[in-house]
Amino acid sequence: MSAALAAPRPRRPLLHAAALLALALLVSAAAAWMRPRQEIALFASVQLEAAIPERFGSWSLDPGVRPVIPDPTLLASINRIYSDTLARTYVDREGRRIMLSVAYGRRQNDTMRVHQPEGCYRGQGFGVRSFGQEAVDYAGTPHAVTRLEATIGPRREPVTYWMVIGGRHATTQWQAKIAQLRFGLRGYVPDGLIFRVSSISEDPRAGFELQDRFVRELLAAVPEAHRQGLLGQ
Repeated sequence: MSAALAAPRPRRPLLHAAALLALALLVSAAAAWMRPRQEIALFASVQLEAAIPERFGSWSLDPGVRPVIPDPTLLASINRIYSDTLARTYVDREGRRIMLSVAYGRRQNDTMRVHQPEGCYRGQGFGVRSFGQEAVDYAGTPHAVTRLEATIGPRREPVTYWMVIGGRHATTQWQAKIAQLRFGLRGYVPDGLIFRVSSISEDPRAGFELQDRFVRELLAAVPEAHRQGLLGQ
């Protein structure tokens, strides 16, 4: 048989995408059917302002600089989704700055879940370049994070973030959705948190290295109970 008449091979990417779509539909259907009502709010009793110190390691609070504030429409959405937010800028002894943003929501469902920074940056006119998933080592254990770079005009902002859903560490919306489903199948509505650090740097890799040092020093300064809430399992 000639090559022209040979049966086409299955297209695995299409099959994989179809399987993911089917699973996503199943997840949504199961979540709607279960209608979980009991909340698991692991971090609700902790105020972010009190949990995260203003000075630690080589870092101290820089009150004169704050992260970019979203436009009013996006800000209204943030206030609806999150019950507690924290936005600070820290500076080290060499004058290098890190912007920290933490947002916590008591209920994670299809309409009230934590949002990944990519959408927030694009909503403010930034271009977003993904660096995928990497890891930050803390106390000898690697913890997965998502890396990206947001740009607008001459501003280049490397970003590192992760999410915590019901105490479970997640770096993608898919992982967050799976965590939500696992709780939902047991009748629970989990809480959620997103932890983001960013800096201004022409070199994204240098920015990520500085952010990793900041994260390690911050986690070391936070009490154990708060650390687990910020980092997840």
